[in-house]
Amino acid sequence: MKKVPVIMWPILGIFFLLTITAFFLFKVPHLVMVSSTISNLIPGESLKISDIKYSQDYKNGEGRWELRAKEGHFFDNNQILALKDVLLKLDSFNKTSYTIKGNEGNYFRESGKIILKGDVLGRSTSGYQIETSLLIYKQKENKVETDEAIRVIGPFFRVKGDGLYIDLTKRKFIVKKNVCTTFLGEDLF
Repeated sequence: MKKVPVIMWPILGIFFLLTITAFFLFKVPHLVMVSSTISNLIPGESLKISDIKYSQDYKNGEGRWELRAKEGHFFDNNQILALKDVLLKLDSFNKTSYTIKGNEGNYFRESGKIILKGDVLGRSTSGYQIETSLLIYKQKENKVETDEAIRVIGPFFRVKGDGLYIDLTKRKFIVKKNVCTTFLGEDLF
């Protein structure tokens, strides 16, 4: 048997590695990497979220509010969350809960303001209903406000007007202007 010279070992090693590499290149299925340069994000948008549920307790711990939406777009620069199909539930310490729905909305994280837009419908557990096109909830003050046309339906009355101010803590309700009230009931006068 003949000995292989030592100088040939590196050449045989390189040949062996090339043979194994060629085998894997031709026998192993090819993986195609596809990268998309088109993004589904809106310009300036940092994050797109589906099925959102966010809740927070009031400062004094005597209630909480909950925000739900089917879809949201978070804009990190402004700290704004733009929402679609929004539901805002306010569980108050005075035993009355409020549910407000809107087609769209914005949650301003820094100021704690929530704006609901488009066919806004609010209901309370005490039997009151509010209809408008825009409603603003100010979390820090626990107040609801709008300057748009409103319609309020209560157990024994209906009110139409322009603008609304509600202080949920003090249970204060004001229709700002152009007020038209209809009382429902037989035994009022």
